[in-house]
Amino acid sequence: MQAFLITFASVVVGGGLAGATVIGLVNSQTAPPDKSPANVSNPVLEYGVTQ
Repeated sequence: MQAFLITFASVVVGGGLAGATVIGLVNSQTAPPDKSPANVSNPVLEYGVTQ
């Protein structure tokens, strides 16, 4: 019985962490343009720039 409770608790905690991570990722990628890390319309790749 104890092994079942530990397994159940692990699934609940792991599912919560995974859900929070996915929700955070989706929110950051679909945020308004001023808060979004990328711009599909105007991609900018600045390799080696040290400004």
